[in-house]
Amino acid sequence: MVIMWHECEHEEEDMIALHDQGTVIALQNCGLLKFFNISSMRQQISLLQYFLDAWDPINQLLQIRGKSIPLTVEDIHFLMGLSRRDGPLSLSGSACGGESVRDYICKLCRDGSQPSRDGKINIRDVTDWPLGTILFTFARLAGSATLHLANRSYLQYALVCLELKVFNWCEAVLPVIKEQLSKVKNGRSKNFE
Repeated sequence: MVIMWHECEHEEEDMIALHDQGTVIALQNCGLLKFFNISSMRQQISLLQYFLDAWDPINQLLQIRGKSIPLTVEDIHFLMGLSRRDGPLSLSGSACGGESVRDYICKLCRDGSQPSRDGKINIRDVTDWPLGTILFTFARLAGSATLHLANRSYLQYALVCLELKVFNWCEAVLPVIKEQLSKVKNGRSKNFE
C-alpha cells in the first residue's frame, strides 16, 4: 500500500502561529509546543509508510524484523515530544461542567458566529489566536477528520491549558494513534490514500 498525506490546508496558520510570541508561549506552557513544532513529520511519507507497513491492527502492535513491538506511552513521548505527566484527559467523550457551545461562541468567537450543524465551534471564528491554535492542535492529537471544528470538551481543555495546566498527553494520544494506524491499514482513513 502506497500512502499520500492529504492534510495541508493549515500550514499557513501554523506558520503564523509559530511567529506569534503569545501563541508560542501558550503552546509551551501547556506542553504542546514540541508536538506543534514536529508538524513536518506528517510530511515524512517514508517514515509514515514504514510505521503503517509494520502496524498489525489485530494485535495492536508493530511487527519489525520479526519482533512484536507494542506502541507505548513512552514511544509517544519520544516520537512526539508530548508530556506524560500531570493530569489525565480524554480526547473522546465529553468533559464535565463548563458552559454551552453557544455561550462559548458568544464569549470567544467573532460576532455572528454560529455552531456547526453538529454543535461544534468553528476554530477560525475564535478571536484569541493562542486559543485557536491550541484547539487546532487538539483536533490533530485526536485524529479528527474535521480539523477546523472543536467540540465543547476541547474548548474546555484549551481554556484550562491557557491557565498553565499540563496534561498527560501521551496517555490520551496512544489509543488515537493505534486507531488511526488501524484505519489506514484497513483503508478507512481520509488523511491517507
